[in-house]
Amino acid sequence: MNYRIRLVLEPNPNGVFTVTSPDVPGLVTEGSTAAEIQANVQDALATLLEAWSELGKPIPPALRPLVPDSAQMIETLVTVA
Repeated sequence: MNYRIRLVLEPNPNGVFTVTSPDVPGLVTEGSTAAEIQANVQDALATLLEAWSELGKPIPPALRPLVPDSAQMIETLVTVA
């Protein structure tokens, strides 16, 4: 399943980024390249989803499928000239 989440990359002195997401509480990983960050985020997200399922915890709204006929919130970037 594909998800669209915001990521925050905080640089560390050693060239590695600490990666978190305001959309997914508990998501914390690291990486030094875009490919490494993407792979590590996928692994961390899979681990979190499994843990939430085992613990019977609900998943964050950003990871829930859209519900037809219900109000949805999206985030987008708009440029005004």
